[in-house]
Amino acid sequence: MPAQDTAEIVAAVRAQFGPAFVADRVAAEDQVRAFLGERLGAMDAAQIVTLGRLINRHGKLGRERYDRFTPGFTGAVMNRLGADLDTFNRMTSRLWREPIPDALHTLGGVYAVRTRFPHAGSSLPSFLLYLRDPEQFGICVNATMIGLGHESGTTYSARSLATYQRFCADLRAWRERYGVAPQEADAILTAVMREHRQPSAEPELPAQAGVEEVAEGCHLEVERVDKWVQALTTGMRQAVFHGPPGTGKTHVARLLARHLATSPENVELVQFHPAYSYEDFIEGLRPQATSGGLDYQVRSGVFARLCDRARKAPGESFVMIIDEMNRADLAAVFGELLYLLEYRDHEIVLPYSQRRFSVPANVFLLGTMNTADRSLAMLDFALRRRFNAFPLPPDENVLERWTRGRPDLNAELAVGVFRLIKERVGPDAPVSPGHSYWMTETLDAATAERIWDYQLRPYLAEYWFEQPAELDRLDAEVRTLIAELA
Repeated sequence: MPAQDTAEIVAAVRAQFGPAFVADRVAAEDQVRAFLGERLGAMDAAQIVTLGRLINRHGKLGRERYDRFTPGFTGAVMNRLGADLDTFNRMTSRLWREPIPDALHTLGGVYAVRTRFPHAGSSLPSFLLYLRDPEQFGICVNATMIGLGHESGTTYSARSLATYQRFCADLRAWRERYGVAPQEADAILTAVMREHRQPSAEPELPAQAGVEEVAEGCHLEVERVDKWVQALTTGMRQAVFHGPPGTGKTHVARLLARHLATSPENVELVQFHPAYSYEDFIEGLRPQATSGGLDYQVRSGVFARLCDRARKAPGESFVMIIDEMNRADLAAVFGELLYLLEYRDHEIVLPYSQRRFSVPANVFLLGTMNTADRSLAMLDFALRRRFNAFPLPPDENVLERWTRGRPDLNAELAVGVFRLIKERVGPDAPVSPGHSYWMTETLDAATAERIWDYQLRPYLAEYWFEQPAELDRLDAEVRTLIAELA
C-alpha cells in the first residue's frame, strides 16, 4: 500500500480517538500491571474476569471504554480460563516473571501446543509479554496481524516462537516507519485491515451457465449438480431444495435456473407467504375500475403467464423459482396444477376463464423449503411425490471451499464456530443453522459475535425454549471459541 495511504489512516484513527489516545491506553496498561503485581499467581475466577476487563480498558474522545480487544478478553474466555485456576496462575506467572528469553520460549511452547495453556488463545500470552516491554513485543490479535500483513506483504500466524518473533520484528519496523506508538498500533492496523478488505466477487455466470459454472458458484461438487440436472431433464421437471436456514437454498436454485433456462429473462421468482393464493399463482378475479363503477375481470397469475410465454417459444426453456414454498397452503395454491405437473401433455379447463390450460414441457419449477418451519414429510403427499427432493444440509465443505482464495478472511474462525454449533445442535437436526451465516466477506471476531448474538442465538432460543441451560452452555462455548480464534 502506498505510504501516503497509510499515513492518512494513521491520522484518521488518531482523530477518531482524540488527543489522549496514547495517554489513556498507557494509563490503562499501568492499571493492568498494578493488578498483576498485587494478585499474580493467586487469582480466583472472579479476579481473572476482572483482569480481562482491565485489559480491555481504554479511552476514546474522553470517554472510558472496555472494548479495546473485544472479544479477546471478554467474560466468556476469562470465565473459561478461571475453570482451571492452577494452570492459569502458573502460566501467567511464568510469562510475567521469567527472564525475557525464558518467557519467550514459554510463549513459543504455548503457541506450538495450545493444551499447555488451554483457552488462552494467542492474544493473552502475547499481551503479557507486550506489557513487560511494549517497544519490543506485539499483541497477536487476528486483525492486527492481517493489517500488518497488508503493509509488509507477509502472512502472520501465532504458531511458534519463530512466527511470533517475525511478527514482532516487522511490527517494530512498521511502527518506526510511521511514527506509531505501541499503544495505538492495534487500532491503526485494524483500520488498515478494514481499508483493504474488499468483497471477493462471486464468479459472473454467462447467460446460460454450464454445470461446472453452477457448481463453482454454489461451492458444490460438479457431480452433485450434474445429478440434479439429470433428474430434472430426464424425469420430473420440478424439484424442491430443502434444508435448515442458511444453507443457500435460494442461491442454489437461482444458479441452477441459469443453467436450465435458455435466457435470464426466462427465469421468474416468487416468494410464497400465508396470504398467497391460487388467484395469485394461476388465475383469479380481480377488481377493475370502469366508467360505470367497478367490474371484475379474470387475470392470469404469475405461473400461468410464464406457461403462456413458454408455449409460444417451444425452442426455449423457462424456470419458475418458488422461494419459501412451504409458507403457503400449497394444495390450495397449486390446485389442478398437481395433475398438470405430472401429465405435461394433458389439458384442463381453468375455473375462472374456462380456457384450456397445460404446463409446457419446457417449463421447470424449482422450490425452496425451510425444514425449520415445516418438515418435508408434512407436505401434502400428492404434492410431495410430484417433486424431486434435493437436500441441502449444513455443509462444512461448502464453507471451506468458499474461504479459499480469501486470504484476509479468518477461515479458522468461520469453520470452527460453524462446526461447534453444528455438533451441539446435532448435524442431522432440522433446525441446525447452515454454513452461509458465516460466508461474509468481513468476518472477524466482532462480526462473528454479531452473527451469534443477533441471528443464531435468538433463532436457537426459539427452538430450545425448553432447554435454556443447553443454550447457555453453547453460548459460553461459542464466545470462548470466538475469543480464542480471534
